[in-house]
Amino acid sequence: MIGPFSSQGDAFLRNLQQQEANGQLTRGLGAGLKPSTTLTGDELMSPVATSPRGLLRSFSRRQPQLDRATSIKVLGQNEANRRGEVIEVIMEEDPASEVDISGLTGPNALTDRVDAMRQTTFPAKRGEAQVFYPQPNWKPFSMRWPYLAALILLSIGLAVMEELLYRQSHRNPLLSFVSPSDLPAGQYFAFKFAPTLLSVLYGVLWQFVGIEVKRLEAFYQLSKEGGALAAESINVDYITSLNWWRPFQAIKLRHWAVAVSSVATTLAVSLVPTFGAASIILSPGRTERMAHPEEEKEILVDGLWSRLLVSTLCVCAFCGCVLLCILQTRRSGLLADVQGIAGLASMAVVSHILVDFADLDVVSHDDIHAKLKHRRYVLRNASLAPDDETPVTSRDRNRYQDAHLSKNPHPGMLRPSGFGSFAVAVLLFLAFIPIFLFTPASAMTDKAPWLVTALAVCIKLAWGTLDTDVRMMEPYYILSRRHAPPSVLTLDYTSVPFGLLPVRAALNGHWLVFFVGFGSIMAEILTVLVTSLATVQGSDFISLVIPGNANDDTKHIQAGQETKLSFWVSFGLATFILVYMLVVSAFVFVRRRHPFLPRQPNTLASVLAFIHQSKMIWGFVGTAKLDHKGMVRHLAAREQQTYGLGRFVGRDGQTHCGVDEEELLGGYKHGSAFQGPNQPWDRQWDAYE
Repeated sequence: MIGPFSSQGDAFLRNLQQQEANGQLTRGLGAGLKPSTTLTGDELMSPVATSPRGLLRSFSRRQPQLDRATSIKVLGQNEANRRGEVIEVIMEEDPASEVDISGLTGPNALTDRVDAMRQTTFPAKRGEAQVFYPQPNWKPFSMRWPYLAALILLSIGLAVMEELLYRQSHRNPLLSFVSPSDLPAGQYFAFKFAPTLLSVLYGVLWQFVGIEVKRLEAFYQLSKEGGALAAESINVDYITSLNWWRPFQAIKLRHWAVAVSSVATTLAVSLVPTFGAASIILSPGRTERMAHPEEEKEILVDGLWSRLLVSTLCVCAFCGCVLLCILQTRRSGLLADVQGIAGLASMAVVSHILVDFADLDVVSHDDIHAKLKHRRYVLRNASLAPDDETPVTSRDRNRYQDAHLSKNPHPGMLRPSGFGSFAVAVLLFLAFIPIFLFTPASAMTDKAPWLVTALAVCIKLAWGTLDTDVRMMEPYYILSRRHAPPSVLTLDYTSVPFGLLPVRAALNGHWLVFFVGFGSIMAEILTVLVTSLATVQGSDFISLVIPGNANDDTKHIQAGQETKLSFWVSFGLATFILVYMLVVSAFVFVRRRHPFLPRQPNTLASVLAFIHQSKMIWGFVGTAKLDHKGMVRHLAAREQQTYGLGRFVGRDGQTHCGVDEEELLGGYKHGSAFQGPNQPWDRQWDAYE
């Protein structure tokens, strides 16, 4: 933290603060993107510079002859991508003079200074000079073609397998038995748990894709030629939006990758397990099995539910093909993964983008949207910047009048309404399980076993919302407690894959996140367990403990597809998981029920507004091209520095609210009026009214 140690130091600090107050960034911030290399058009088009290698060379020879301007554009972009740096190509024509001889006037210095603040991010175009920026293409593994191709093949393979099983079942039963205890353990597991387990794992694989696509979509939009409006990029929330609403939101914004991945993920997570459970049936019906428990039972595939399952898998495969085409024909614009506050801060120090967030410290998403909705931003050379060269059309101005973001500063599942609804749903489902197991209501689930699976899927989706909210808020909660270590700036649980969250949280000592992440794993297991219980008459197993009923109840047990051990294990684990969910969600609500932020950090704009006047930003100058490990090492060198969330003196000398290095002026208390500038010697009292 900078402090005045002498009269000269005090004067220097006040000079910096005055520059920041006037909107001029200091100490390396907003330095702009400068070309690393300058080439002439002839140098660029020389055979040595333009000769491609390998397979690309054979393809390039088949391309039609291009005119010189187009060739310069294509070759310049290819050269920038090859070098990984900004290059400037100078055409051989003489640059036009700025002096107007007829009017005996030179360039308008006053006009040049008006927009200099926002125009210095990119190199000025001198005459016929063209500047080309590298287009990096880092993608997580789940967005690369091997993973997507494997997922498409898996979808097609499951659909073909389901169709073959149905046709086989139409000719001969898949499995025949008198008593489930007569079956070998492997064969029993194969028909009892494997179908649901496979469908659940299939949904998890799609979740990997959906999470990464929606997390990185804003950066792709910014990396396009001409950038994107704020309403289409930095002010879009795909983290906390509802699963069923997300595809419609993405279609409205023309984010096709998010739309198709969201459709496929929703179908894979919800409908595939439900249809899979409904397609496996036990014949004959319950009444006949109870009347003749010693007769042979058969496992069959229902035609209607099987066709629905095959159709759903085909839709997922089609969405996978579309997504593969989209992702393979566009570049991500990223050099490495952008994780945490530090990742975004490193991308915001080169340009003057932070100036656009003045006075947005504690405002709502609506106010941020109102200020930024007509501004365009770009991602160039791993840096975010405002784009003033591409005008905003009247059509764009009319498209995004209203914000779609929540006005509540707290995520839904951490509010009383969200937690209360979830707790009631878990309690009802917890009561429903013994009702359909141990009462005559079991006849309903025997006719519609998919209903139990569908209810379990709803519980799983609700828990997934809680998981997402806790992941997103954890770094800011740690910062709100003050004096957090530098590692919290690179902490980003939203990018951690499913299943690894408990491990990562345990290593970091974040036990609440660990319990929530472990609950997500158990929520998937819950779907498998309750599906196996859907067609069971539980009263027969209870009667086994009553003396004198053992023989009769053993015959009744043979009428179903559960053994004594499998029933009690499934019932016990399902009950434990639901109780675990209830206890952990209550614990999360008690610990996180109070808002500790002015708004949710669910958009890039919201996070940038938290750090736009932070003094810690100076420490990120020159880090734009660091990957996650490099950023961790960079911050580790400042291990003595701590960080917090609250009120602090910004680079302009005024009081702000957000994330900065300690010592802060104080913490943030939601509901208390935020006191802005509290230093009267910095106020312009002559203009005060």
